[in-house]
Amino acid sequence: MKLPPPIKVYFIGTGGTTPFSLRNMPCIAMKYENYLIQYDFGEYCQYGLIKHGLHPFRSKTYILISHFHVDHVGGLPPFLHTYSLVESKEKITLVGPSGLRVFLDNILGIFGLEDLRRRINVVEVYVQRGVLEPIIDERYFTIYAFRTIHGVPALGYVFKEKPYTRLLKEKLKELHIPLGPIRRRLLRGEDIIVNGRLIRAQDVTKIVSGRKIVYTGDTTVFEELGEVIRDADLLIHEATYLKSEHEKYAEERYHSTVEDVCEMAVKSGVKRLALVHISPRYSKNMDKIREIAESIVGGKIEVLIPEDGDILIL
Repeated sequence: MKLPPPIKVYFIGTGGTTPFSLRNMPCIAMKYENYLIQYDFGEYCQYGLIKHGLHPFRSKTYILISHFHVDHVGGLPPFLHTYSLVESKEKITLVGPSGLRVFLDNILGIFGLEDLRRRINVVEVYVQRGVLEPIIDERYFTIYAFRTIHGVPALGYVFKEKPYTRLLKEKLKELHIPLGPIRRRLLRGEDIIVNGRLIRAQDVTKIVSGRKIVYTGDTTVFEELGEVIRDADLLIHEATYLKSEHEKYAEERYHSTVEDVCEMAVKSGVKRLALVHISPRYSKNMDKIREIAESIVGGKIEVLIPEDGDILIL
């Protein structure tokens, strides 16, 4: 594999439930070469994609829906209307939990967009809790779905880049291996001869594990989730409530608390944690949220509370 491209994560909508916090509804886009991987599609998402210069109709686009609560899918009908007016060689793939086909058929029927059926690949996922189900397999990455707990059929998603081979620059310099095609041969695993000396590919290369990004959608924290997020380079997790103030709401509404998410992330060796879907009730207390989160992770994890429009490059 060639050296991996940057992964750009666009936090277009970081709010949830209602816009009273003046944050957009859930909508997080990820760009990987010509792939656009879209996590949920809340209200305003289409405008956010345009604003950031992302092109879902020119990219190979996957839209991954966590569940059908309106704050997570309210932006789909206008987006599909736009799609019906645009010529595109690429089909869009729509992924979601049980009920996706009926949900999509209802939208297309109500809005007179039936012709779009031939331009959308539908992947309806049924998966047991604790199981990672591969749903998309591309040359350089695989996307898995996993079941979450939210009181309705709900999914989270894992983006896992495939391992790749990297040259050890110090070794190359030490052995006087020149730039050019000869290095590409080493990347392919071929042994070479330089100045009469055999250079084995395994001595100047190493296999690197690809990056791992996890998006949970809405869910309460549960035991199996710890293994799903294990060693993630980025965990994007809902943190709707503070446990110290509204633990009862979190339990009743199948949401997570800031405290539970941070504790789980530390135990699972997550490298970077982005807290989203924070209740509007805390909109004036984000500093408090940050202080609580950072006190729990103790510097072991980089904690982000992204604003709408933030971009993270991995």
